[in-house]
Amino acid sequence: MWNEFDTKKIVFSERNATIIFPKVNANGKMLIKTEYLDAFPGFDIAMLEKGYHLIFIEHYSRWAPDEEIDIVAEFIKYCAKELQLNEKCVIEGLSCGGLTAARLAETYPDLCAALYLDAPVLNVLSMAGLGELKQETVDLCWREIVATFGVSKSTIVNFRQSAIDNMEPLVKNNIPIIMLYGNADNVVIYEENGKVLENYYKKHNGNMKVIVRSMCEHHPHGLDDPTVIVDFVEKYGYRR
Repeated sequence: MWNEFDTKKIVFSERNATIIFPKVNANGKMLIKTEYLDAFPGFDIAMLEKGYHLIFIEHYSRWAPDEEIDIVAEFIKYCAKELQLNEKCVIEGLSCGGLTAARLAETYPDLCAALYLDAPVLNVLSMAGLGELKQETVDLCWREIVATFGVSKSTIVNFRQSAIDNMEPLVKNNIPIIMLYGNADNVVIYEENGKVLENYYKKHNGNMKVIVRSMCEHHPHGLDDPTVIVDFVEKYGYRR
């Protein structure tokens, strides 16, 4: 059980995965949460109550290397086939999950109905210390980034596999995005991450709604009442 919803645990491509079933009649659609399944589940529960299936797969790295993106895409296709659901799903990314969510939508836009990003990491260079991030956070992230990509302090400056390096497919494929962030967040610097995507969508007339949590730090994610997020993805998610 997950928050009183029935679940099925499987192993997919040598990774633990979870499928969570709605209690109401299924609506033929899926929500994939890219990281931190148990964290801040208000939106997820609201979507389950709408009839969505919630799916999740663990990652070897939370920094969204190409091979992980490909495996997530295959997992979505597998779930859609096994459960007879639409392959096009709502993609949710909290914090580092935002990197996987955005890169997944950029690489496989046909699998993305809508993006919900919350205080998202979108810029690996920011998390590696090439910005204003506190050193204690950089130290934690840097070890993981090196383990994932094999970079060094000399080569990281040439890194171009962040979500902000390939935003064109999001606008080109008319992917709607709702993004939340706290204006006191010092863990993921908004100006170096989400703001870059916000500016790009504004410049290219993309469909994006941004909600600022006043005086809020990195946590909590979500909203006390997730209705506005649910309404956005329901209204725009399956128009394409």
